[in-house]
Amino acid sequence: MKRSAIVLLACLLAACSRGAHAVRSDTLILDQQREPMSLNVALENGTNTMEWGELLYQFMVKYNARGRVVGDATTVVPSLDNGGVSRDGRTVTYHLRPNLRFSDGVALTSADCVFSIAAILNPNNNVQSRYGYDDIASASAPDPLTCVLHLKRPFAPLLALVFAPQGFPLLPKHLLAQYPNFNRLPFSQHPIGSGPYRVVVWNHGDDVEMVPNPYYYAGKPKLAHLIVRFVSNPTTSVDRLRTGETDGLFNDESRGDAEILRGLRGYRMVGTPINAVGALIFNTSDPLTHDARVRTALAQAIDIHSLIAKTYRGAMDSHAAGRGLFIWAYDPNAYPDIPYDPANADRLLDAAGWRRGADGIRSKGATRMSILLVVQANTPGDAEIGNEIVQYERAVGVEVTIKEYNPTLFVAPVAENGPVYSGHFEMALYPFLNGDDPDTTDQFACTNVPPRGYNKSRICDPAIDALLARGRSTFDPAIRKAVYAQLQARLYAQLPIALLYQGRQINTFTTRLHNESGSLSSPFWNAAGWTL
Repeated sequence: MKRSAIVLLACLLAACSRGAHAVRSDTLILDQQREPMSLNVALENGTNTMEWGELLYQFMVKYNARGRVVGDATTVVPSLDNGGVSRDGRTVTYHLRPNLRFSDGVALTSADCVFSIAAILNPNNNVQSRYGYDDIASASAPDPLTCVLHLKRPFAPLLALVFAPQGFPLLPKHLLAQYPNFNRLPFSQHPIGSGPYRVVVWNHGDDVEMVPNPYYYAGKPKLAHLIVRFVSNPTTSVDRLRTGETDGLFNDESRGDAEILRGLRGYRMVGTPINAVGALIFNTSDPLTHDARVRTALAQAIDIHSLIAKTYRGAMDSHAAGRGLFIWAYDPNAYPDIPYDPANADRLLDAAGWRRGADGIRSKGATRMSILLVVQANTPGDAEIGNEIVQYERAVGVEVTIKEYNPTLFVAPVAENGPVYSGHFEMALYPFLNGDDPDTTDQFACTNVPPRGYNKSRICDPAIDALLARGRSTFDPAIRKAVYAQLQARLYAQLPIALLYQGRQINTFTTRLHNESGSLSSPFWNAAGWTL
């Protein structure tokens, strides 16, 4: 905390007015709530993978501010038209930029591409999902700048999953290939990638300090220092913005602070719609929430529209929340908004055999309808929603208890005993990124239940699996859209998750920062070009 005190003192000595910035012409300090578990992003997921992946590593492709896929380590995005994707859909070819180097000066070649595929597929490495990668039969490097992926079958989502921000970046063979696994190596604390920045030090519980990668292909980034500080309470970050102790707040998970952030002098707040959702996830493997009628009743007992409007005051919109999950394939007729219908919720719970007792709480035999709802701590919006859910469910005879977890543990994998991925819940208030393709195999397929993927609801439905398989087997967008309409109808009927809103990433940056622009993945997609 010494750095914060020094910065604040400097601001005061300079007679800074409230809301003004301390003068740091070459250093950008950003706050965020969630500290990563590892800086080897192959051991991370979701926002952490995208953020640190784009700062420290390179993907083959990434998404720009217009939502278009562009080359990162590759010169041309593979497609059917340019021959990068074969006509049978079973071969994908990437052409690397010349003269790529890792931040230690070692050349990045197609051998690193082949190694990275093998590393993700290595069962000894604790990656949370191999989805997309496990459709690769083999990878080859015919020359140092050409990487060829040979697929087991046509797989349309591959370009958005493998070597893309939804998946994992290129890893250094020369540093990792000698080990049986990369789970607990010093590399996780001090990684070497080919992205615009490299780590100087990770002060656990405090911050990560970075400097430019002098070997970055597009030229040395302009910021001399980039510091990401971990501040678990977003209210504290708002205060730090007001006093000039920090230059920005990345991914404000409170979201209810948007109105305050928008009004801060010397900053700009941007709410960027992303391919993400806020969701109430039901544990379909739990006896209390196994029945689809119960899940539907629990969802219809909540006035979702009023709840989201009240909590986020316009920062999030509950209407057509399915856009955040199915993007261009979203069909509002197949997946409409969940209605507020407590009377029907009562009927469904009665039909499922749950009867009210003398105290108003339902039971089935000796089993009481007492549900555990897990939420992130230090996230006022989630706390407000959770408390309202308790009241809504009580009105239909369901007892709900809330348990809070710190943000890092909340999203931790099974190996780290994270409550969601380990299945220690009946309901979880969980915002998540789906990625850049409407394929949702990783969220709903039987084979992707943790620890083998991100199927947090643990739904296992042969009809869902069959539709997912059809949707990913063709590159024809019209056919895929029709299949995904059927999938959405099935998911709406089974309701493993109740969608609350389409996600918007709330970012706030000093107006002194230039060239920053958001994207589907994260604002860091062009961090190499940021200037103060």
